[in-house]
Amino acid sequence: MNTPCTNINRLHLFVDGELSAPDAEAFRQHLTRCAECEAGLRDLLQLELLASRALGGAAVAEPEPDALPQNVTPLRSRLKRAYQVAVPLAVAAGLAAVGLLRFQATPEIPGEVWLASADTRTFEARLSHPRADRFLPYGPMRGTSQTSEMLPLRPLAELEERKDFRGIAAAYALRGDWQQAEAFLGREPDSADKLNDLAVVALSRQRYEEALGLVSRALALDPRHSQALWNRALVLRERDLLDRAAASFDTVASLGEDGWSNEARRMAAELRTQLAEERVRWKRQVNDAWQTLSGDGAWDAKQLAQRPVVARAALYEAARTVTSKERALALLPLARELDAIGGGSVLQDYVRQVAGKDFAARSPLALGYAGLLRHSESKKDTTSLMDMLRRSGERDIYFGALVQTGAAVTDATALGALRGFAEGTPDPWLHLLAEREVIRRELAAGHTAQAEKQLMDAMLTCNGLGNIAPCMELN
Repeated sequence: MNTPCTNINRLHLFVDGELSAPDAEAFRQHLTRCAECEAGLRDLLQLELLASRALGGAAVAEPEPDALPQNVTPLRSRLKRAYQVAVPLAVAAGLAAVGLLRFQATPEIPGEVWLASADTRTFEARLSHPRADRFLPYGPMRGTSQTSEMLPLRPLAELEERKDFRGIAAAYALRGDWQQAEAFLGREPDSADKLNDLAVVALSRQRYEEALGLVSRALALDPRHSQALWNRALVLRERDLLDRAAASFDTVASLGEDGWSNEARRMAAELRTQLAEERVRWKRQVNDAWQTLSGDGAWDAKQLAQRPVVARAALYEAARTVTSKERALALLPLARELDAIGGGSVLQDYVRQVAGKDFAARSPLALGYAGLLRHSESKKDTTSLMDMLRRSGERDIYFGALVQTGAAVTDATALGALRGFAEGTPDPWLHLLAEREVIRRELAAGHTAQAEKQLMDAMLTCNGLGNIAPCMELN
């Protein structure tokens, strides 16, 4: 025999807001574990809603007792009397009573369900419900994952009766209650809006790959879905794919929404500035390390290896530009240090392979490639050099030149050569560089969703390599 719950008599106090804040929060937690109280709450809210409508529509704020005329009954008393009227009415008339209520005025849902009085928004993502998607300056939450403002329960009952589960989910999401938000979205019919809001839940829980899949599906249904475009930008930014994030913000900016478009334009500009600064810094660091390895001065392999990502990239450039066996073998100490960090002997094997080349044939190509590195910003005509490299058989230098110029994006034959060289090496970083060029070709062809999914996968793979690969270069 089941023992009745001892908390059931607190339901009225909870619904009427007469419990203290700690007691109310404790009762909310109890509700998630007690089927009896949960059912009782559901019945009580429906009963109050029925009574409220029977008495003439939506409830209003109750005046102070002293301010009421003598013949006016306070709202709470009206509701208590309404129970005595509404219960027999509902029992006696059955569905006819419910049908009659359809002719009553539809209660207005108070704006505070969606924090209408807030002057900032507490998370960056955008929900699809119109009343939860007001543009406000962004001000992240501090010190807690949930807002202190309690969710009014009676309007939720009205929303549930209207089957506006997306509105309920938005109300919970604005307060940081992602579990409840996700549960109510599960009851919402499939749509681009639902997919977008599920993506917001996934994003809030740092399930970035899931979030990207959801916004991609939303955009497949509605390519101009502004909230999904915005949230896609946030997901891509969180995965350090700054270029793609900026492009998604650009699309939002083009839609001309008040507030949102200007902020999207600003965020796109900030991301591009950040990316440009990182690229300049990266190229300068690699170039300085390459110049050190290629110069006549002494250098310390252990010191260079303290920045393994930069040193690895510089080592490849140095091996592509050496003009003698002796200069190639001089790179072995650094290759050994970096292999100790990354594991295996891939760099040492590559250096020894280069040292065994015929430098009478290789040196002119190495010098040509060195010129390409020095003058990469001048956009010199590289047609002659690329043609010589393609025919030379010096596949490692040709690979470097294709990466430097981006020629494989528009040349399927060159892309095949680049991928073939990468697949023939054991270095996962070279595989990722080849994958990047494939993805760039997909983007150029307009296959955005597939390309961004591949980019996310490539970034995950890169991050899993540890401190040996410049993942930022995947942008």
